[in-house]
Amino acid sequence: MPLTDILSCNENELSSLISHESESDGQWFQAKNIGMIELSKLGEMLSVASYDELMDDFELVGEPLEEGPWPMAIPSKLSDKLMIIEEDEIISVCAKWVEIEEFYDSDKEGLSQYIKELKEFLNANPAPFFLVNAL
Repeated sequence: MPLTDILSCNENELSSLISHESESDGQWFQAKNIGMIELSKLGEMLSVASYDELMDDFELVGEPLEEGPWPMAIPSKLSDKLMIIEEDEIISVCAKWVEIEEFYDSDKEGLSQYIKELKEFLNANPAPFFLVNAL
């Protein structure tokens, strides 16, 4: 499992799905190491909520294991916004999002493509959505 992925499943299935070595079960989106910091900054830029509020809204689900994975519920207000984001808004926000410290070697086109693919994933799968962090 990569460092961060997004999983669509019922909360009662979460533990069983993330304990497998493969991602063949459940609906996974490879998040390309874009975690809660980057997503919270994106949400703030999209006027979903403040960075601090979004960071607080990522809720740890279940008992964390010492070495992970650590599943966190993605704030629904963030996923809801990303499900309806328009093309011109993606272009506009990526021009700012690419400048954050965490993206020191990224480009606008790659981030734009990431948001488009994430939007498609979110719309194709039922909520809730979980950010799964692993070592």
